Amino acid sequence: MKRVPHIVLLFSMIAFGLSGFTFNVLAQDKKTDPAAEGKNAPKKAVKKKPVVTGYKTLPGGLEYKTIKHGTGTHKPVLNDHIEMNIHIHIGDSLVFDSRKMYNDKPVPFTITKPKQRGDLTEGFMSMVAGDSTLFRYSVDSMKKLGAQMPPWVQPGQMMDYSVVLISVMSEDEYKKDAEEKAARQIAIDDYILKEYFKKNKITPMKTASGLYYTIEKEGEGDNAKKGEVVTANYTGKLLEGKTFDSNTDSAFHHVQPYGFTVGKGIRGWDEGLQLMKKGSKAIFYIPSTLAYGPQDQKGIPANSILVFNVEALNIESPAAQGEKDDKLLQEYFTKNNITPTKTQSGMYYVITRKGLGPMAKPGKKVTMNYTGKLMDGTVFDSNTDPSKGHVSPFSFTLGVGQVIRGWDEGVQLLNMGAKATFYLPSGMAYGPQGNQGIPPNSNLIFDVEMLSIDK
Repeated sequence: MKRVPHIVLLFSMIAFGLSGFTFNVLAQDKKTDPAAEGKNAPKKAVKKKPVVTGYKTLPGGLEYKTIKHGTGTHKPVLNDHIEMNIHIHIGDSLVFDSRKMYNDKPVPFTITKPKQRGDLTEGFMSMVAGDSTLFRYSVDSMKKLGAQMPPWVQPGQMMDYSVVLISVMSEDEYKKDAEEKAARQIAIDDYILKEYFKKNKITPMKTASGLYYTIEKEGEGDNAKKGEVVTANYTGKLLEGKTFDSNTDSAFHHVQPYGFTVGKGIRGWDEGLQLMKKGSKAIFYIPSTLAYGPQDQKGIPANSILVFNVEALNIESPAAQGEKDDKLLQEYFTKNNITPTKTQSGMYYVITRKGLGPMAKPGKKVTMNYTGKLMDGTVFDSNTDPSKGHVSPFSFTLGVGQVIRGWDEGVQLLNMGAKATFYLPSGMAYGPQGNQGIPPNSNLIFDVEMLSIDK
């Protein structure tokens, strides 16, 4: 991601109206996207979608037409869990195909309250299992509500959704179904693991939860505890031996120690890390129910047992890291003759140009220019530097987690036209995980300018 990491606005055009259900814009069908091939590309024959008439309109403005009636009797209500197949088009361009993205499996979605006009959730709530329905909403209306569109979208076009509702379950039904499936999977995984250990002459330890492990090297000090940060080297493999991730193999493009906050990962990792001390080396054999369960992940099929080789390089409390961050920042300020203001949370800032009007508030859409640097001066991102590949104003909704914590707090100190420099401790940026071009536990410096605040 080129922009301020943890910003989801690249997906906002497709995620519009889905209350958290996100689709990948990059999945659009380039073969039917003229902009992707250049203006001078030869025209290709594109099969036109039939013009469908007879649409009706839901109260929120979403147009719909039922193509096939299902046999279900229960329309989804708040907190229900549904599964669907969904295709999204704008004109002749395929934007999203759930069958391709989810390996021909239905997409799960939890019903929440529709948030704005055109919210597709309202459409889901009008269906029953087995229904096949077409929905559409004007891209012009979506833009007015803040959705971002690909550059090739033309005024007057419609966002077309083709939805087949596969199943509807209440919260109680969903929990019961998940528990039954998990119980069956636990037995399957344990049998597979025991056969694997027998074949490979491995004698691991087993925890009450079903995690197997071997400690290859004992470390020193106390075991890691929940809330502490374990900086580790690791390699993750499927049980058949295929490596799906590693921070020691350059093929995975992140060769650097990685920080894990105990209690915020998959259950098998959280439990396994608490068996380790600083300097420990271990192998975790994690059954699928303690990993990613029935959900596919990149390089990890559903219900996969995972094997991790782990070395705990360091174990530290967040408070200790915060003290280190603050010391480094104080030294930086002294060296560079900077006198910033410190907030209660621990970030520092300097207002370099005062703006006009009221300060930005949570819930407001703001538009900004920015340049982000490491403390050694290395620029890792900017929307004003052409070399970073995205010279355009950056917009996001303040205070809803679309940006890192330091941004959500710092931008509220700005009004229209203001310029500032934020000095963010790592805990208010990307913490022990780091990010693309940002090492773990990095303090960050942002030069920012407030261009606009929506009313």
